[in-house]
Amino acid sequence: MSYTLVLTRSQAGEIISKYQSYSVSHTNNYTLFRAKYKSASLTIFKTLKMLIQGTGSEELFKEICEMFDLDSNIESKKSHYQINLSIIGTDEVGTGDFFGPIVVVGAFVPKNQISSLMKLGVKDSKQLNDVKIMEIAPIIMKEVKYSALVLDNVKYNYLTRVCNFNMNKIKALLHNNVIYNILQKVDSYDEIIIDAFTTQNKYFDYIKDQKQIIENVKLEEKGENKYISIAVASIIARYIFLREMEKLSKDVGFDLPKGAGNKVDLAIIKVIKEKTERYLDLIGKTNFKNVEKAKKKDMH
Repeated sequence: MSYTLVLTRSQAGEIISKYQSYSVSHTNNYTLFRAKYKSASLTIFKTLKMLIQGTGSEELFKEICEMFDLDSNIESKKSHYQINLSIIGTDEVGTGDFFGPIVVVGAFVPKNQISSLMKLGVKDSKQLNDVKIMEIAPIIMKEVKYSALVLDNVKYNYLTRVCNFNMNKIKALLHNNVIYNILQKVDSYDEIIIDAFTTQNKYFDYIKDQKQIIENVKLEEKGENKYISIAVASIIARYIFLREMEKLSKDVGFDLPKGAGNKVDLAIIKVIKEKTERYLDLIGKTNFKNVEKAKKKDMH
């Protein structure tokens, strides 16, 4: 059995201090500290990730969890979520969909809520089907503090066409704003993590002209697999997106397809014929290549 935790600097310092007399040499450039304690090996990497292995790993893991008042029943072989940090996480949905809005959500999950959310089946929304999303999202939304921003396609088309914003700039602005909003609801937290869609430097370049810039944020790739707050944000965002798609489909008179594939091209032709091309501006991201593709298909 093996156990892992991602530590804060102070936690790593306390563990190293406590087990210093059991330390052993290490040659790995990525290792910060290594110790042999009873029948377990303890490794702390420079990334502050702690790994405990060996037949005595459970006993040592529980001992360390007690140091920081953590729930030792959750071990990261079953879940790789960080269980010792209270994180604000953000994620977005709808950026790859022609129809429907872009939804960005920030969610705050304190460490004492992580266990119950895991039992509820929280994981990245892309790993859950829409039926499951519709089932658990309303429960989650009652349990956690969150903030959501919905950018409809009228605003999206204006920003891309008139302001010449690219998708990443739009996402950066929405993430910055949603973080500002959720910070009004949260008193204390350990970190703010954005599910990375660009580099840290480019992100701050995109938002440099904003009045309110939240600076203490980190962008991490595949954050939804590391931080349960990002997974929660992705589920809530997907839920809001699905509800918005239901409304748009009702207005149009038929089910609008998700994504940006061939079904979308056919739906665009149908919308233009049954409504108008101008109406398409209200419900679709008209800078997507689907519009030109659909028009070419319609000519054949």
